[in-house]
Amino acid sequence: MNRILKLVLAIPALAMSSCGGNNAVPGGSGFVEATEVTVSSEAAGRIERLYFEEGDRIESGAAIVQIDTAALSLRLGQTEALKRVAETRIESARIQKDKTALDTELAVKEFDRTSTLIKAGSANQQQYDRAKNTLDQSRLAGKAAASAVEAAVADLAKIGRDIELLKKQLADCRPSAPTGGTVVAKYVETGELAAVGKPLVKIARLDTVWVKVYLPPSDLTRIRLGGRAEVDPEDGRTEPLAGTITWISPEAEFTPKNVQTKQARADLVYAVKISIPNVGERLKIGMPVSVKMP
Repeated sequence: MNRILKLVLAIPALAMSSCGGNNAVPGGSGFVEATEVTVSSEAAGRIERLYFEEGDRIESGAAIVQIDTAALSLRLGQTEALKRVAETRIESARIQKDKTALDTELAVKEFDRTSTLIKAGSANQQQYDRAKNTLDQSRLAGKAAASAVEAAVADLAKIGRDIELLKKQLADCRPSAPTGGTVVAKYVETGELAAVGKPLVKIARLDTVWVKVYLPPSDLTRIRLGGRAEVDPEDGRTEPLAGTITWISPEAEFTPKNVQTKQARADLVYAVKISIPNVGERLKIGMPVSVKMP
């Protein structure tokens, strides 16, 4: 009788448990994450100054470090001097081109006059040949002068590009923050040598953070993009934080790798991302939270 009575009592309990499971609010747990940007050096040299420390707020566009620019500044000065020389060469080449144009004009007139005289028998072949040679030489000098102008202009353009490159390299010696946020990691110190590609700092956007949870396929029909979520950091506060569903994975995946049991690993789930306005930055990266999506 006792066994029968226990079975009879257990049947309603199982039914209630099953119904409760089907009506459970979709949710899960995860860790707070933030959008992070690692800023790396685009220039090589000794770090003269570091403008921020870990935990400091940084605005977008603010300088992060200052790398030594002495050598680049000298090269820029030399290149700017070469630019002035090139500009002088262009002016001289253009003057020479104008002179050859005048010489050619005069040679054409002399050749035409000699041609007329030789037809009238008033000039000999030697005079004709001399006039034609003078004209030919003038035309060749004109072409050479035009080529000299083009070469000088090309040199000036190349020097201009060299100057722009040096200016960019100088700007690279003062890297700036691509986004505002909080410096959460610092990888260099003043006096160290920076190398191209070497990380300098990591910046995190803590004004809005997010958490990723995993839901079974049966829960996907109960949530939507832009839907509301309740986030509980389990730190003793009575009211949960408001979140928004901003991404639902289009592909199923196995339960995350930290679940080691074979049965759990066999289940397929979908990742769901919830963004949370972090007023006062009370939520910290790595903080465990639980999420409900009513």
